[in-house]
Amino acid sequence: MQEKLNRRDFLFKAAMVGAVAPALAGTLAACGGGGDTAAAGCNDTTGLAPADITMRQTLKYVDATTDPAKACDGCQLYIAATGGAACGKCSVVKGPIAPKGYCTSWVKKA
Repeated sequence: MQEKLNRRDFLFKAAMVGAVAPALAGTLAACGGGGDTAAAGCNDTTGLAPADITMRQTLKYVDATTDPAKACDGCQLYIAATGGAACGKCSVVKGPIAPKGYCTSWVKKA
């Protein structure tokens, strides 16, 4: 036999789904389950203003440097990733920055 769902049970189940859904979505995105976002790596410009994307292109930012001595993690402008994130930040180039990336604004860390 099928049990009838009363209003109280319905609201409780709806609240549980509403509470669990954002946590599940965040977990999937953090694990790379976000599809193309994970594949884009630190070169993902989703959410950046057009001017910020143009700046990345003007400064010729790339995820992998051709000169290991000039990687972003050795640059004075690089802000290291926190909380286990793969991508850091930069004080000049907006958006996610790969530790082994490079751009033309590279300055040797003091």
